[in-house]
Order: sequence, then structure tokens, then C-alpha cells
Amino acid sequence: MKITMMKLASALALSLMASTTFAQAPTCNNQCLSDIAKAYLRDVAKQDSTHLPWADQVRYTEDNVAMMIGDGFWGASPGIQDGGLLLPDAATGNIVWFGISTEHDQPAYHGLRLKVSNKQISEVESYIARKEMPEVFAPTDGFKPDATFTTTVPAAARRTREQLIAIVDGYFNTKQQNSGQLFTAFSADCAQKTNGVNLTTGDTYWAAKAVAGCEAQMKAGVYKPVDRIRARRFPVVNEDTGVVVALSLEDHATRYLDYKIADGKTLNVQLPTPNARGHLNVFKIENGAIKRIEGISVLLPYYIHSLWAQ
Repeated sequence: MKITMMKLASALALSLMASTTFAQAPTCNNQCLSDIAKAYLRDVAKQDSTHLPWADQVRYTEDNVAMMIGDGFWGASPGIQDGGLLLPDAATGNIVWFGISTEHDQPAYHGLRLKVSNKQISEVESYIARKEMPEVFAPTDGFKPDATFTTTVPAAARRTREQLIAIVDGYFNTKQQNSGQLFTAFSADCAQKTNGVNLTTGDTYWAAKAVAGCEAQMKAGVYKPVDRIRARRFPVVNEDTGVVVALSLEDHATRYLDYKIADGKTLNVQLPTPNARGHLNVFKIENGAIKRIEGISVLLPYYIHSLWAQ
């Protein structure tokens, strides 16, 4: 009887060990995530999804619209230009690609997020900023994301994952209903680009015409028409490089067509109708201050519900 019970206990222990081992999800490190993303970019350009490692259930959105794989960008004779930025985060299973894509040879700024679970693609989220949209748009020829996004931050200048997210969250808190009060920090040489357009200097953007500089624009209140920034998500964080990728929806209620900033100048809102902007932004942070921001902005219906909000 004792022998039988011992055998039973041993068999039960082996069974539990086997089930536990089976339940543990195969990990996908940063190289694994990068390989899957490269395969996705290669195969979408071929319009062939049959060789990709799909999960049993896959969610796909393009500019916050739910689609089937094969629709939208997939079906528009897509192309992927060289020089894009791959940003993996094995801790979350997400990888983001930011670069230039084409549809029927028409270029666009493209931000792509893939979620990989058990080494399979379970989520695909794209924001595609096309030239025809009523949004800022710079010529794409020769565009490359800033090289600093891939450089390592000195150990003394790094921040924890939680601190990096808080700094970006503070940027959003500063920008919405921009009153001039800062809830984050900017480096003296901070630069910001959206759809390739420099938002901090130059004469191609309405805010830069009035005030130049990341911090100076926030203190002046040039973003006052931004009512709220919601559905904030941070799928990729890299403490070594000080990089945070943030996804958000930005609402413009357009209750007025012009407004005054801190120095008394009058600025006009960009669009005369209520709207939202879907954003995928890449932040570079060093010594606790935002150094670079680059990303995608697409025009969406006002107060549109995020299909990815929890």
C-alpha cells in the first residue's frame, strides 16, 4: 500500500511538473521580436500573410479602425522603405516600427505596433499619416528617425521604467489645455517632429511661428486648444536608451477659432471643426528631461473611442 501511494505521489508530482512546464509561455527576447517584425514588414510588402506566425486570434487596426489582415494597407500595393526604426520591448512583448511606407507608390509616415505572445503575432496596430490628410506633413525623401533613439544613455543619466513613463505622462499633462504650467522637463536642445515636420523651429508650423523651443512653447501655452490626451499607452520602454513609445488620442473640441498665448500674440486653431488626433510618438529622455520626440499624427473623428483602451 505504501509503495502504491509513493508511486501515485510521484506520478502526480511529475504530472504537475509537466503541466507547469507546458503552461509557461515561450519567451521572445528583443532579437526574437525584431526578427518577427522584419518578417512582417517583408511579407506585408509581398502581400503574403501565409508564412507569418499568427496567433489563433489576431486583432488588427489601422488608424483606430478594426480590419481584417489583408484589408487596408495590406491590400493597397504596400511598400516599406529602408531606414525605419525598430524598437522592441521583451518585457511587454511589443515591438514598434517607425518609418516610411508606400501605397501605390504614395509615401506616408507609418507607426506600427506588433504584440507577440508565445512567439506569435496577436496584435497589429498601425497609424499611417498620408499626405492628403489635413495634418502637418513634410516631404519624405531622405527621412530617417533621429539616430539618438538607438544610442545608449550614460548610466548616471538613466531613469527607471516607471520614471520614464511618468516623464512622458507629464508631457501629456502639460500639453492638454496648455496653461503654461510644466509637469515634465525638457532639455535645452529638445526637438520635436510630427509627420516629419519640425514643431519647435522653422516656419512650417503655426506654433513655431510664434514661439520656438519645446519648453518655451509649453510655457507660452501654444497648445491650449488641446482639450485632453486620453487612451495613453506605453508599449515600449527602454531604460538603457531612455526611449519610450507612447500611443494616445488627442481631442480638439474647437470651441474657438483663435486664442491668445502668454506674450499676447493671437494664434488660430489648425482646423475649424472638432477633431481628434491619433498619435504614435517616440520619446528620448536623458537626465530626466525630454530630448527628442518624433512620431505620427493622423486626423480622426472627435472623441473617437480607442479600440485598444482597457
